[in-house]
Amino acid sequence: MAETALNETGQHGRHAVPLATAPPLQGTSPVPRPSWPVSPMRRTSPPTARHGLRPGLPPDGTGPAAQLARAWLTALAVNRDEVPADQGDIPMDLASARHFLTDQSAALVSVLLGSPFLPRQAAAVGHALVRADFVGADVLGRSLRVLILRLPGLIGACAPVPEGRADLEHRVAAVTEALANGYVRALRDRTLAEQESIRRAELDAQRIISEQLRHQATHDPLTGLPNRAAAFGRLSAAEAAGAEAAGGGRIGLCYLDLDGFKGVNDRYGHDAGDELLVAVAGRIGQVARDHGAVAARIGGDEFVVLAESSPGIAGMIALAAGILAEVSRPVALRIGHVRVSACAGIVDRAAGSPGAASMVADADVALYQAKSRGPGRWAVYDPASMRAEPPRTARR
Repeated sequence: MAETALNETGQHGRHAVPLATAPPLQGTSPVPRPSWPVSPMRRTSPPTARHGLRPGLPPDGTGPAAQLARAWLTALAVNRDEVPADQGDIPMDLASARHFLTDQSAALVSVLLGSPFLPRQAAAVGHALVRADFVGADVLGRSLRVLILRLPGLIGACAPVPEGRADLEHRVAAVTEALANGYVRALRDRTLAEQESIRRAELDAQRIISEQLRHQATHDPLTGLPNRAAAFGRLSAAEAAGAEAAGGGRIGLCYLDLDGFKGVNDRYGHDAGDELLVAVAGRIGQVARDHGAVAARIGGDEFVVLAESSPGIAGMIALAAGILAEVSRPVALRIGHVRVSACAGIVDRAAGSPGAASMVADADVALYQAKSRGPGRWAVYDPASMRAEPPRTARR
């Protein structure tokens, strides 16, 4: 590692980044710290950085922490070819980076000279580097080279260690190892969290796509109402549930067909016809929801409204009457206001009864009878009076 170290006076000295005028190692006029704000990064130094250095160390501008920070910043501000770059592996502006690395350098020096010597505290510097987004491919290697090569000389020159150089080098090795371990653990945790976020995002995307496909398969693309398959599927499910339940329940069905829709479509075109269908479908759906029922478009200008828990004949008549009243109100289209009406065939059955399976056909018969009386009418299916009436599908 030492053979390729980035040295300000060695092989890469000609590439040093002109960040600031380096103060002399010993002098009487230290360079004042800049007064610019530390932005956008909030200073994230370990607690040890606030405790100060060993008494007798030089002021901040010429102390080992400041000198180490300058060397550290210079090492990071180059690209992979060891050529100075605008930012290199630095995720913030250079002024903020200088402040941040000065804090981390002070923390390392404090740990290095601490008594008792607790090298594991240097892991917090590794964590801080990751939190501050110093996560480029070469950040850890360049940082360790600078620390291993520069720390012994900086500390020895400014504050000789009583135990001697051998102990100082041992301390530097322990501190850099702790920093590396802290950095690796923090980066691993961050990577795992990002992978988990990606996994969750993929699952969410799959869920959304599945829901969209399911919606498209069961809903009319023009009006947004459930389609024929969805409506008849819910009707079958309601019949089966009623048949299995003790005492069963009742199911209500309204079969609706618009009066005058073909005239609008022929006179004003299909765009106006589609616009009319969307408006009418919205009104039918709203009235159905108000009565606890569900509306569906089953084709052309035909709709059904299913009450899976029927309110009885009186309630179904009130539901049909409310829908017919809403449909008959004028509809504002781009070509102007138009007016249509609708007819309804009504069926109410016990869910488990033999006649439940023929509800759609019976409602269609009732609808035919209603239309035979004129626009805007409704009729309730009566087996006695409608026995002779074939369903509309047989008459087409």
